[in-house]
Amino acid sequence: MRLNIHSRRVLATGLRPPTTTCTAGPTTHSTLVPRPRTQPQQPLAQSNGASRPLHTTASRAISWGGLFGRKKKPASSNTADVAAGLSGDLSRAKTRQELKDRMTSPGLSASPLLASELEQQGEEDGTASKPLKTSAARNEIGTSLLQSDLQRALDPDPRSRVRWERKMVVRHVSRMLDPKGQETREERLARTERQLLHKSMPIPTSTKKLVHLARQISGKTLEDALVQMRFSKKKMAKEVLWHLEEARDMAVVERGMGLGRVQKQNEADGEGAEASSPNAIKIETKDGRWLEITDPSRMYIDQAWVGKGIWRSAVTEYRARGRRNTRWSPSSFLSVVLKEEKTRIRQYDERLAKEAKKAPWVHLPNRPVTAQRPYYSW
Repeated sequence: MRLNIHSRRVLATGLRPPTTTCTAGPTTHSTLVPRPRTQPQQPLAQSNGASRPLHTTASRAISWGGLFGRKKKPASSNTADVAAGLSGDLSRAKTRQELKDRMTSPGLSASPLLASELEQQGEEDGTASKPLKTSAARNEIGTSLLQSDLQRALDPDPRSRVRWERKMVVRHVSRMLDPKGQETREERLARTERQLLHKSMPIPTSTKKLVHLARQISGKTLEDALVQMRFSKKKMAKEVLWHLEEARDMAVVERGMGLGRVQKQNEADGEGAEASSPNAIKIETKDGRWLEITDPSRMYIDQAWVGKGIWRSAVTEYRARGRRNTRWSPSSFLSVVLKEEKTRIRQYDERLAKEAKKAPWVHLPNRPVTAQRPYYSW
């Protein structure tokens, strides 16, 4: 790095003997008196009335930061307060309570300066702010546990939902009253049957390894699939087990699937009678297996497939003769479709009805002989 400084200034400051300024009385006339070289140089005492020596330049440190960039702006008070709170000792209950009050209280700003001003104003007025009390309706981080507040997470805009439902009902009724309007088969199935499509997070394995587990659980009931994954020796069986449990919970909570037996038990308990065992229904699946179904609301895995995800990492491998290659670590995801046994019962009935509609097979067609000739046709 080269620093360009004027040579005249360097010579003037380095070769010129140091001088002092003497002032006498109230006059502003200054006299330059050379100082002997043997005496050490004393710092200059600057006063309001003294003047700077001639042919000298005030020395100051070079600001290297100004050469390469601008000065950083001071951080805002809110960011500094949050950083100060996080950098504090969070093991102390008092520090955690103060940080929680700043983050959860809507009427108090995050800045401690404003909080101190409000406290001073409250002390002057005699209405000092009292510390917040944690009630049974809030958890440790201050989130409300009231049923109305929790409902907002699933239904954030109730009025818009009610308007949309009313619009759909009016459209459905007007369509059914129209002589030409009929409910399609897809709409009827979506209205009468329930299903859930669940896609897992990226699993750290390849599709070639995960597809065997997907084929193993496809077509099985959810309980049988969970048992298979629990006792499987495959490494990714635990991940598949976790995603199947998550899909089961989402199906029960969001779609109300698999609750037929529980509802019948509750109805029987309300009437005071014992719940009668339902009649078993025997059906044949698409792959030729016979099943005995006692609960039509039981969930099963209708479809299961895998897909490629993002690449997790890339490692460079150095080989001989200056060659190298890149080894990529893949990821994949698992998608499952959960349905109830009502769907398989309907599919079995439709196959039987289709077979019954077929005409009997005739060995020789029963039709009159036409195009007769007096000679052979072969």
